[in-house]
Amino acid sequence: MGEAEGICRGRSRRGYGSGIIISRLIYYQAYDKLPSMKKDSTITSGAIREPVQIPEPEHDVARALKQVMHSFRTIVEGRMRARGPASSFAHALLMFSLAREPGLSGAQAARRAQVTAQTMNGLLRNLEAAGYAVREQNPENRRADRWFLTRAGLRHLERGTAIADGVTRVMLTSMSNTEVRQLRALLHKCARALRTSAATTVPLPRQHQQPLHT
Repeated sequence: MGEAEGICRGRSRRGYGSGIIISRLIYYQAYDKLPSMKKDSTITSGAIREPVQIPEPEHDVARALKQVMHSFRTIVEGRMRARGPASSFAHALLMFSLAREPGLSGAQAARRAQVTAQTMNGLLRNLEAAGYAVREQNPENRRADRWFLTRAGLRHLERGTAIADGVTRVMLTSMSNTEVRQLRALLHKCARALRTSAATTVPLPRQHQQPLHT
């Protein structure tokens, strides 16, 4: 435990917080109790060649939501694809934002969609090339353009909305009006809970965020 305490004290002086200190202590304590694993590196780094039985989540709501969204998006995009360029789900959401808030900057649109500025720049240029959006110089900030839908863009959005509404009606066919209202209320409740959680979660310092390996 001497090494663990030294590491934790050093990181505490640099201001990384007690949460990281506690997690590191727990890690080292658990690791110290497994001497056989430290001696045989193949246990921790070797390939797992046999199926692993992983218990199903108690409430597998996230997977169901993902399946619904994937199917909905695939059907809508498939029906819109024949209508020309800039017809992806992401383009449609961006056009919704420009219709509701004319004059958004690229940075503002990126924040609304929760994507990077680079991704949003590509989407906006797609709309511009298709004639669905135009940009104008912002008189208050010449370094930031303002983006607007064109009339062609609005017509394209309206056609896409009609397609999405039709797919939604098919999806909800087996539900009563009461069930649809209950579903909408429950989904809004889930969204609020996640927003609250995200607002109160303190992220780890960037240098301590571990990369995901896929």
